Amino acid sequence: EFFVVKADLYRKRPDLVNCGRTLIGKLPNRHQQGELNYFAPPPEAVETLMNNVRDLCLKLGVPMAVLHNEVACAQHEMS
Repeated sequence: EFFVVKADLYRKRPDLVNCGRTLIGKLPNRHQQGELNYFAPPPEAVETLMNNVRDLCLKLGVPMAVLHNEVACAQHEMS
């Protein structure tokens, strides 16, 4: 599982740049509707990214059968 963050937004977050993880932010809204993210198709740019990674993994002999969104916004999974 991973989050996709645009490069310009990433560079504005010192916690991500320096630590590689979120140290600042806020808790998610209560009653977040998971089905709005989990069952929705990934954005086109993310789908292209995941397909490119899958193709590279296949060339290395690592099969990737699952590509989908996760519950949190911008969270995705490959396995």
